[in-house]
Amino acid sequence: MTPELEVLIVSTAVDAATDEVVRILGERGTHVTRMNTEDLPFDGSLSIDFQSASSTTLKYNGKAITARSIWYRRVRTPPKPEKMDSGIYDFCLRENRAAMLGGLMTQRARWMNHPAAVWQAEFKPFQLRVAQDVGLDIPKTLVSNDPGAIARAQAQLGSMIVKPARSGHFWQGGQEYAIFTSALTAEHLDSLEDARWTPSIYQELVPKEVDVRVTFVGGKFFAAAIHSQTDPAAVIDWRKTENAGLPHSKIELPDPLLERLQRLMALLGLEFGCIDLVKTPRGEYVFLEVNPSGQWLWLDDQLDLGISDAVADWLITP
Repeated sequence: MTPELEVLIVSTAVDAATDEVVRILGERGTHVTRMNTEDLPFDGSLSIDFQSASSTTLKYNGKAITARSIWYRRVRTPPKPEKMDSGIYDFCLRENRAAMLGGLMTQRARWMNHPAAVWQAEFKPFQLRVAQDVGLDIPKTLVSNDPGAIARAQAQLGSMIVKPARSGHFWQGGQEYAIFTSALTAEHLDSLEDARWTPSIYQELVPKEVDVRVTFVGGKFFAAAIHSQTDPAAVIDWRKTENAGLPHSKIELPDPLLERLQRLMALLGLEFGCIDLVKTPRGEYVFLEVNPSGQWLWLDDQLDLGISDAVADWLITP
């Protein structure tokens, strides 16, 4: 008889945060199955068996899974087999994703986070509307590919930033590139016709005292101030700097803000998320976005916040 699995982690082989949580769970004697999604479908197997009238069996690489908790961490696309046609490859990926998510959702388990909640929360315009609904301050924002609308917003708001509407990563010529949040420059304004190619998010440039990264784990908040204004490369987007010594510090957030963030995460249906805020020189907090699959390990390393332990605690809570 296959023993019942305590925790199923759906992730990738290259996620250090997953490695750390798996290590902690192992030290606590927890039975963990890790599904590295880039193994599917070409280097792994997944089966969903409905042959019993009273139950559904999910099998990963031939082993039955009965998970009490599922951490839906990250999904990574497998590389294309060398001789496979690109169209067939795309079909295999889409069918695999449908079978994998459908099979996972047959499990009666606690989710961090449910795939449907992740899918919904990854749409940044939707996040901004929910943030407004719970009373959070957001930047004045336009999401558009209309050059005229962008020009009018810039004339009204003055200094602006631009960022992708969803993911800032793309592939070109076999290499992966990242698009960071950038200041809208005169060069951008001179070539606004190129904006027609894709809608982007245009926002007023909010003055910063610090950036604030808030990691939410099952009702708990772990907040860190990122002193981005001390580094010219980090002023607009702190992720752009290569300075490993960029200063960070713990920060206490006011209770009214925490209450609004709690409502935000509840409405988004998320048990985990990484929230980005700006603290202005006037002490106001402005919501930027939430990443339902964000990173945090460097914060534990620098500030000993205990986020990894909190994730492990949630996963083994009855």
